[in-house]
Amino acid sequence: EVLCAQVVDAPMLPTKFLYLKHLTIVLRLEPNGSGAYDYFSLVSFLDASPSLETLTLDVTQRRMVHESIFVDSQLRHMPEHHHGHLKSVKISGFSSAKCLIELTCYILKNAVSLECLTLDTICGNRCYDEGGDNWCVPMADPILVETPRTLSAIRTYIENKVPSTVKLTVLEPCNKCHGKRLERLLSLSHNVISI
Repeated sequence: EVLCAQVVDAPMLPTKFLYLKHLTIVLRLEPNGSGAYDYFSLVSFLDASPSLETLTLDVTQRRMVHESIFVDSQLRHMPEHHHGHLKSVKISGFSSAKCLIELTCYILKNAVSLECLTLDTICGNRCYDEGGDNWCVPMADPILVETPRTLSAIRTYIENKVPSTVKLTVLEPCNKCHGKRLERLLSLSHNVISI
């Protein structure tokens, strides 16, 4: 097993990764929030990797910069391309970003061998992870406040597309580490809207 990190501009992929079995993609925004990435374009990596078995995608951000599925629910579609080896997909930092919902729906429709899909609303270690710090990775306030909308997007646009052969795991913010702060932030945002 070879581990390597590479910075790329996608979509690019003039060649195929014929033997690639495990792929981890980490996408980070510039500090000023620029460089919002169209996650749906990652389909090109799937198409270029016919042997891919596991995909781990980390899309953590400090604030929501993508258009939410609740702003525009018209999903884009790509031509069907069956992926016969992809068994496991985990997306960390999952949000209601429309392009992320589109990517997830594409995977559910085309990854015919998919066994498990994990959508994690936070990124990094959780307090119950083995070898962890007994505390979940902190979340930025705007992303923490986004989580109820993220969970609603999963229920509305993804759950009904999950085949019975696929185990869907949705990881919410930990109540121990994030519960009180989330409650306070939601209360503050509700008070601001109510005024």
